[in-house]
Amino acid sequence: MEPARTVLDSGRLPNDHEDARLIHLYEAEGGDIGNLVYLSLGETWNSVAPGLAAILARPLPAHTHGYTLSPYGLPALRDEMRSYIVRTHDLRAVNTDSYDVSVSQSGTRAAMSDFGRLLLSSTQRPALPPTAVIPSPGWDYKGVLKPLGYQTLSYHLRFSEGWQPDVTEIESLLRRASPNALLVLNAQHNPTGTNWEAERVRRMIELAILYRAAVLLDDAYYSLHAPGSASTNSLRILLQQTQRSQIPWLATRTLGKQFHCNGWGIGALTAHPKTLTHMARVAQERSYGSALPLQSAMATWLRKPESDAFVDQLRHHYAAARQHVAERLHHSLGFPAHTVHPGTCTSYLRFRVPTRFIRNGSEAHYRRLCLAAGVLPGAGSMTAESKKPYKKSHGEAEAYVRLFLGQPTPLLNKALDRLAAAGLGW
Repeated sequence: MEPARTVLDSGRLPNDHEDARLIHLYEAEGGDIGNLVYLSLGETWNSVAPGLAAILARPLPAHTHGYTLSPYGLPALRDEMRSYIVRTHDLRAVNTDSYDVSVSQSGTRAAMSDFGRLLLSSTQRPALPPTAVIPSPGWDYKGVLKPLGYQTLSYHLRFSEGWQPDVTEIESLLRRASPNALLVLNAQHNPTGTNWEAERVRRMIELAILYRAAVLLDDAYYSLHAPGSASTNSLRILLQQTQRSQIPWLATRTLGKQFHCNGWGIGALTAHPKTLTHMARVAQERSYGSALPLQSAMATWLRKPESDAFVDQLRHHYAAARQHVAERLHHSLGFPAHTVHPGTCTSYLRFRVPTRFIRNGSEAHYRRLCLAAGVLPGAGSMTAESKKPYKKSHGEAEAYVRLFLGQPTPLLNKALDRLAAAGLGW
């Protein structure tokens, strides 16, 4: 973890990030941070798309160093982003009056929070608590929405169902959550790496319309699918289904995941034009537009064929790494087939914690053992449910960790060798 000092050090101030706490613990116990193989957060710090970084090395337009008077992002990037979303989601036949695209300028987490705030301000029955219906396992939607006052209900993704959402369960939850409900979709699912079936996504959106629930579509990994496969195009399905509906919806798509520039905080926000207008007003309560030099560079990059080539190369890398790590977990560490879930999309591979290392239904003890061996995997879920007493699968205790596949193959091998040498296999 070479750049640890430059991205981790908080001086005398506390750092509540769980990974930062564990890394400090590793160092306090004599570990060398520079030699730690970090596979938790989807980050490398040194793999930004070379062509994108090269644009920043050249002079940028002078106006990009000042404010933008448009709340929808730098106009050049906004226009380029709209073309990019239309092209990559095949929206040419969709009614252009039903959506527009703006720039997410400070990360999609902030955009999700703005959408949540907007829904609260426009609710017809403010006395009723709003409820977000979220996937479990899943990303930290609760961490975004709970501070705003949302309650959460989880729909569970299960190994026995191929990690696909259960539409019947979701209908039951929406019925309970109505009328102030928000349904969260993540069809290229983090952390299982499962691509949800298009028909299930379509049915989920139909249910949202039936129960008048808002929809938040998290498309963070839409482009990162295995070569030869296809990502379920949830945005197109959402647009097709909501043509005659008044439910509010927002689709977020970060570009950091596909160009290894997470720190830029740049992505696309797609929604009905009225929703984008109201969201811009919410965002302006906390900030002006920001990072315009980065936005200018991204606009130039998206026009280059090299940007598509980089994503295609990344797809091939993840697919090869997914197969390689899964095979090594089976053959070098003894994990049975049913305990390793490679998936077909995203940048992660998820696998079961060996039963003997589970404590209180959590993966935390296993992560600490891996850390002592010089490897830090990620938690298997960011939903609170992962901390509750575990369920059973194949008659065994169940907890999970995940590995980020974006590191070079030799580094992934080093991590697996260390886990094997420490006796942390199945």
